[in-house]
Amino acid sequence: MSEPSASQTSFRPPRLVNRLFYRFMLALVRGVILRYFQVTPVNVSVVPQSGAGIILANHATLFDPIWVYAMLKRPVYFAATEDLFRKRALGRLIRWFGAFPKRKAASDLSALRSIFTLIDKGGLVGLFPEGVRTWDGTNQPLFTGIAKLIRKLDVPVYVCRLEGAYLVYPRWARHWRRIPIRGVFSRLYEAGGIPADDERILADVAAAIHNPDFQGSVPASTGRKAGLAVNVTRVLYRCPSCGTMEGLKLVRPFSTNMIECSSCFSTWVIDAACRLSVADENGRAEGGWIPLPAHYEHISTMPLTPIRSEVRLGLGPEEHILLISRPRFLFTQERFPNLRVFAFGRAFLTNRRFIFRTRIGIPLSAPLSGLGALSVDPGDKLHFTFRGKLYRIPFRNESALKWFDSIHRLRDVAGRPGGRLAELRTERQNS
Repeated sequence: MSEPSASQTSFRPPRLVNRLFYRFMLALVRGVILRYFQVTPVNVSVVPQSGAGIILANHATLFDPIWVYAMLKRPVYFAATEDLFRKRALGRLIRWFGAFPKRKAASDLSALRSIFTLIDKGGLVGLFPEGVRTWDGTNQPLFTGIAKLIRKLDVPVYVCRLEGAYLVYPRWARHWRRIPIRGVFSRLYEAGGIPADDERILADVAAAIHNPDFQGSVPASTGRKAGLAVNVTRVLYRCPSCGTMEGLKLVRPFSTNMIECSSCFSTWVIDAACRLSVADENGRAEGGWIPLPAHYEHISTMPLTPIRSEVRLGLGPEEHILLISRPRFLFTQERFPNLRVFAFGRAFLTNRRFIFRTRIGIPLSAPLSGLGALSVDPGDKLHFTFRGKLYRIPFRNESALKWFDSIHRLRDVAGRPGGRLAELRTERQNS
């Protein structure tokens, strides 16, 4: 069965933003936003005041569209995750500013029709070619369909590279930090000058939105002084030293900006530039500062180790449990925007299946190859589709990213010689 579209209701053509309303709101909040977040527009004049076009940007925070809105003096029509439109008041507000719904990590014909409609009306459509916000500050893989869309529309393509955005509000953080932001605008392609090669387009877009946040330096006097480590365990879901899953804990008081492993007692301190250093007994950095992406890359490639469980799941030969969640609600959606509770229980990940078990049985047992539209957004909610239905599990006080990464790794392993069994045997020998 095909995956459900972002909206099972009739298509709602997007309307152009009311110019008077937009100018009033821009005059009211533009200066406040730019000053409050210390946003500096660079080369913004390359984007004309009228005419159809596409503007691409790297996606680091939920504030990215707001910053682009504030820097430009014309409406930008952004594709926003459908989840924002579930709340009626919020959905109506962002529609007034030109946003239209787009389903995460899945094809969406309604969103495509909205884009073509807006372009035909001379609108400037804003897209995040990575599709999702970055967890560790590095650029995410681009959706390959963006190249085909750019060629099909054949309108001018502009870029806004947001520098410093991730450091201001990392996706995992509880509070934002006062770090200056630069919005660097450029023209990527003229209408009629778009390359015919998709790979060339993807390479050009990736280079244009490349995030330089970890290449510079942040002054010691910049940013928040306390609470820098709060929620970093959402992305560092394993100890970088011993590999213990969910082993890292915050060191109180939070003003220490430290995390500690409950298994090997290794301790790290984090700074405003999202860099970590091994800490001594006094909480001072005693080693070199290593950017967060390096630690995340390290833990995301650690072996997946089978664990024991007394729960009977009817596992097959050579099938092993790799992850077990705490008690969670499982939601499902058959028709947008209605989410309903499907079950309450625990999620299990094996090397072959994703299983959700309740006290009375197993309402969901999905082969990993059958999971589609996998994403973690917004917040700590794991989304996936199976047999035409959308499922959601909110992972509060537990990293949803570890489930996302593990499922992706297992699906990748399945396509290699030897499959999952060979991978697990190797990992069991190494662990």
